[in-house]
Amino acid sequence: MNISHLKVFINLAETLNFSLTAKAMNLTQSAVSQAIKSIEIELGFSLFKRTKRQVSLTKSGALFYRRVTTVLSNFDKAVIDSREVYQREKSTLTIGTTGTSFESHALPLMIKNYRKAYPDVKIYLEYFNHNRLKQHLLNKECDLIFTTQDDLYDTPKIAFTKLVGGYFCALVPVGNELSQRSELPLDSFEQQNLILLNDNWCPPEQLKLQRLLQNSYPDLETTFVDNVAVANTMVEAGLGITVMPNFISCTNRQLFKMIPLDYSVDLAYGTGTLVQLPSDAASDFTRWLVKYDTFA
Repeated sequence: MNISHLKVFINLAETLNFSLTAKAMNLTQSAVSQAIKSIEIELGFSLFKRTKRQVSLTKSGALFYRRVTTVLSNFDKAVIDSREVYQREKSTLTIGTTGTSFESHALPLMIKNYRKAYPDVKIYLEYFNHNRLKQHLLNKECDLIFTTQDDLYDTPKIAFTKLVGGYFCALVPVGNELSQRSELPLDSFEQQNLILLNDNWCPPEQLKLQRLLQNSYPDLETTFVDNVAVANTMVEAGLGITVMPNFISCTNRQLFKMIPLDYSVDLAYGTGTLVQLPSDAASDFTRWLVKYDTFA
């Protein structure tokens, strides 16, 4: 059945006026009549009662209107959803991030500069926790993810390219007594509110550090949050101290101090791509990032 004809029918069922429907649908009244007649022939019953003075729905027409309105609504939604998937698949490069403050601040500029060099590249961004990002990459739903090296230890199908190395630090609000220290041992946080990431948002080394702190101080006042951006915001608001790799935070340093922890572990941040058959766009973007001075 012709979708355009059904849309004409729905409009006429609501206006009960051939002239108004013709105007709304940008058709002639004759075309409206032909569309309705076509549907009625296909259905085998009349949709409208027509007199010289008024138009009204038949009982069958009223029932058909109620059912077909739902069908067309679902059809329109299917078209919109499918078009979004098409746009995503058509994108040359789909990049996955966890929305860290570093990515929020640095990624827009990186992409802008990359597109200056490669203006024909179409880029799509997605945002999930690190576990879902890895799965999206393995499912080939994205081409490249930003991640930490330790997060890929259990995922040999994903290749890691290092962009920057780092260490764990504490983000301490300005005015807190610990903010004047040049380094903090792990026993510094007694009497402090510690802001930690929920397990789903923690790469392995971060989770190991958090559990070490919790086990060492079971009575430590602790607040758990769902992502790095929230942790940063709470520190900036003076609500506590958080711990994270130094390359993750890139927010207003006037509101907190970033102080290295006396905790020896080598960290690395970079990109993850599939080991087998990575997309050309992902490979090109990664090579460009390695030379990009944001990571110098």
